[in-house]
Amino acid sequence: MPMGNAMHRRVVITGIGPVTIAGIGAAELFANLLNGIDVAREIEIDLPYKNRSSFYVPLPEVEISHYGIARYYKFLQPEDKMAIIGAKLALQDAGIEQAGDEQAFADIEDACIVLGTGFSGLEPAFFSYLSHLGHEYTARATNRKVNFNRMVIPMLMPSSPAAWISILLGVKGESYTLNTACASGTFAIGEAFRKIRFGLADMAITGGVENLHDENYAIFRGFDSLGALTRSSQGQAFSQDRSGFLFAEGGCCVLVLEELGRAKRRNARIYAEVLDYQANSDAHHIVKMEPDGKQVTALLGSFASRHKIDYLNSHGTGTIPNDKIEAQSIQDVFGAMSAQPFINSTKAVLGHTIGASGAIEAAVTALSIFNGKIHPNRISNPMVNLNLATRIIEQPLDRALSVSYGFGGHNAGILLGKLDE
Repeated sequence: MPMGNAMHRRVVITGIGPVTIAGIGAAELFANLLNGIDVAREIEIDLPYKNRSSFYVPLPEVEISHYGIARYYKFLQPEDKMAIIGAKLALQDAGIEQAGDEQAFADIEDACIVLGTGFSGLEPAFFSYLSHLGHEYTARATNRKVNFNRMVIPMLMPSSPAAWISILLGVKGESYTLNTACASGTFAIGEAFRKIRFGLADMAITGGVENLHDENYAIFRGFDSLGALTRSSQGQAFSQDRSGFLFAEGGCCVLVLEELGRAKRRNARIYAEVLDYQANSDAHHIVKMEPDGKQVTALLGSFASRHKIDYLNSHGTGTIPNDKIEAQSIQDVFGAMSAQPFINSTKAVLGHTIGASGAIEAAVTALSIFNGKIHPNRISNPMVNLNLATRIIEQPLDRALSVSYGFGGHNAGILLGKLDE
């Protein structure tokens, strides 16, 4: 809706709750990224097709009872569990006190919840469908016969992670998920930012979550059949030897966004200010980027024309065409390597978590601003004329940009900055 500048309020990040294979909690994740943790694994079973790729990043294993959640645990999918844990970690990280019982938090009842997700967890559907057709199947992971799951419908609801946060933490404001493929987490944070900026909420619980695990790697095959996955045990984003993205079975990151005055009144620690959010569409192809990168260039240019950007957390998938297009857009907007911001790809370390990736990367960008550190790219033979962080960069960062470009041509960016009093 059109509103004047008088209605624009300042928005800050006060809590970060990642649930990833490389770390649970902001401090652990960021330390492991700086240290170049290796999280990729090789598939150890024979696949029923001629596979191009053999490497993936497993889903983080979490035990929800360790986080004080005892109710409904039998109905919760991995994406629900990760979202609930991420929300609790983010609220605790934001210094919001728990109110009385083991789950409730003080003063969050009217917060909004906006989560991004690429897919709902499909394994219960696969198993229930086999049972529905009369096929007997014994799950390898549990060595149990799989039956039709009477809760398969709520388990498949893409809105369930947001709903469970609302139910279990008592949040009664607006609550929903959105889907823009690989850019879902970025879009979700952007929409949450707009709600606070334009006075529709004072606090948002936002981010992205993804669960692509299935024990027979059917979802992995879907991406592999598109020729999108890497043949390397590393992502190799912006490497001349790249061959595709490193498939990750999932993860989550939840952030707490607040109106600046609210955060100051409770003396909250502020990681970064959300300065801007922009999005556009390629209007080109369902799985391919626009070859000339016109819309990606326009998106980057919309930020760079108004701000000096010190750091770019790129989309950086490692696919042959996408990295070429993204690199050209960076060069077109910022110029030669010496004039470019520092560039890295968190996907090259963590793998591509699809709907969660943009939220994880926005969180990493905020942590980079807060700590004055940028994690290195894990690549060999880098592409030329890109200011890639090949080692840990330590310096003050005033403005940093996190971008996502999703299947279907969904492009979005979140601009963060050090809080300027």
